[in-house]
Amino acid sequence: MTFERKDFSNLHESAEPKPDSASGVWPFWMRVYAQGDPLPDLRCKVIRPQYSFDEGDELPEEYRILLMKMLRHEGERAGNKSFLGLMGTCLEVAEVMAPNADARLLKSEYVAEELKHAIMFHRLTLGLDTSFALQDVPYAHYAFHLPKETWADDAFFHFLIDLNGAFHARDWRESSYAPLRKISRTIERDEFGHSEMGYFFLQEVCSESQGRVLAQRLLPKWYSAALDMFGRSDSPNTAKFINWGLKGVGNEEIRQKYKVYVDAKLTALGLDIPDELQGRRFV
Repeated sequence: MTFERKDFSNLHESAEPKPDSASGVWPFWMRVYAQGDPLPDLRCKVIRPQYSFDEGDELPEEYRILLMKMLRHEGERAGNKSFLGLMGTCLEVAEVMAPNADARLLKSEYVAEELKHAIMFHRLTLGLDTSFALQDVPYAHYAFHLPKETWADDAFFHFLIDLNGAFHARDWRESSYAPLRKISRTIERDEFGHSEMGYFFLQEVCSESQGRVLAQRLLPKWYSAALDMFGRSDSPNTAKFINWGLKGVGNEEIRQKYKVYVDAKLTALGLDIPDELQGRRFV
């Protein structure tokens, strides 16, 4: 039996969302991007070699190792059992904690888009290492294992952690690996929309004084985890990622640009910004 590989490279182009679904607010990214680019410039500012690799190309060993490290951290693959479990948990949280049917519907839209990403990354992985495509890679970062005891917890998760994904996808716009560069804009806008969904829920939570008090109490837990998502500032791999064209900026630079964006959004909710070093594990 022969297995015929089909071309799914245009999946992200053929799955355009409908702007009037889910109570008229989904997808959240559409209205924001219509007003201009919401995210900061993450283009590389240093002189480096200009590499470009495509699916099927022979990759330098160090380059392959770094690229696979990125994909393990990403985790959104259809063959990754842990990712599918995370999506199931998202639906369970919505079923138990969502304040109304509209919120549950928005969460289902979120899961649908994340499953779209899982297909896109699955196809990308097949072009690199078929054995990895079905490998279960549990989420190692502690942000994915923080307890969600309230709807506000879930809102913070989406606002802060999904936004981390949008910033990383923005960094892939100039990636030297063509398949990753090709899907970067779709992943970026979707993850930004997922963050905006979380912010939409936070706005509802903070619209009442009791909810704002709860959000302020929970904020340090999620804030420190979100900043830690960018890794150590002194990571020895940073220069290698930038030199090979797999990243445009270092961990601390992208973290600080993320922090500026997030702080402005949190201040608009009437929340006090926590100490950025409080509770941090990766400085």
